[in-house]
Amino acid sequence: MTEPLIKLLDPRIPSDATEIARLQDEEGYRYVDTYAEQVAELAETRDPSAVGHAPTPLQDDPGERVAAFPWQKTLVRILDADAYRELRTNRNRELLTQEEQDRFGDACIAFAGLNVGNPGAVCIALEGGSRSMRLADLDPLSLSNLNRFRAGLPDLGINKATLTAQQILEVDPYYKLDLYEQGISPANLETFLDGASLLVEEMDALPLKISIREVAKAKGIPVIMVTGNAEGILLDIERFDETPDLPILNGLMDARVMEAVAHPTGPLAPHDKVALARDFMGVPYLDERLLLSFSAFGTSLVGIPQLAESSFMRGAALCYAAKAIVLGRPLPSGRYAFSFAAGLQLVHHS
Repeated sequence: MTEPLIKLLDPRIPSDATEIARLQDEEGYRYVDTYAEQVAELAETRDPSAVGHAPTPLQDDPGERVAAFPWQKTLVRILDADAYRELRTNRNRELLTQEEQDRFGDACIAFAGLNVGNPGAVCIALEGGSRSMRLADLDPLSLSNLNRFRAGLPDLGINKATLTAQQILEVDPYYKLDLYEQGISPANLETFLDGASLLVEEMDALPLKISIREVAKAKGIPVIMVTGNAEGILLDIERFDETPDLPILNGLMDARVMEAVAHPTGPLAPHDKVALARDFMGVPYLDERLLLSFSAFGTSLVGIPQLAESSFMRGAALCYAAKAIVLGRPLPSGRYAFSFAAGLQLVHHS
């Protein structure tokens, strides 16, 4: 875990005011101040009957902070935490009731793997969910990730957990984020999951995909995994919170594959590792083009392809599933498939 990435400064505290002034004077820093507009917008949201007219002025002081983003070399003056959250999530109403918004926000979601987990974590944060997150990934962003990862060239080389945290904090600097930049290992599995409401599992290391589920199962923590399937997705839901004796991956994995994944006899050659990853998901569930790519690995392909539309779809699916589980909506254990090709319905044609 790492130190906080940002500073939240209170201009009413002399030492914080001095730090704000120091940063404003530092070369390259810029100061963004839309605080008056934020206060006006907050007043509007509290007085919706005044739409089109001047709203009733706020009766209470919403407070303020200055958020310092060192990677952006930017200071931003914002509302204090409660008012900030109230205003930022206002457009969720009434798609989310206030009680649902609070429950979703109070959940602690652990993300193991941010290549796929990133769009899910960011989508959840945009909706104001899981104000306490754990983000684990040991890999830096590479150029080949930029066909699907929501980032850019200035982000190359940044650890994916750190990059995800930066993207979330730029949306809401009041989020509490625990970063595991060395990734997940047998030594930190227990700590990573202690007190978690939900696990999003998106790691590449196959043995860890099994062992982390065993820990989640023992702790009664539900698990979500979403897999790109060409232009569609597969969504796996394991409700260890509802069914303590539920088989790992809902019993969908062949026993021989499970044994090979959980107890490898030695280092696997790249072709064998890719074949095992294919069998981990199960050939019957995979798109034909995706299956062909597995056979092309090492000849015409250096990796298994993934598309941006599938990545964004995975983020939305993770958010939907996490919210459903946290809010107690029906979402039974099982494997779900979705694609636009299969799910797009024409409701009107002229």
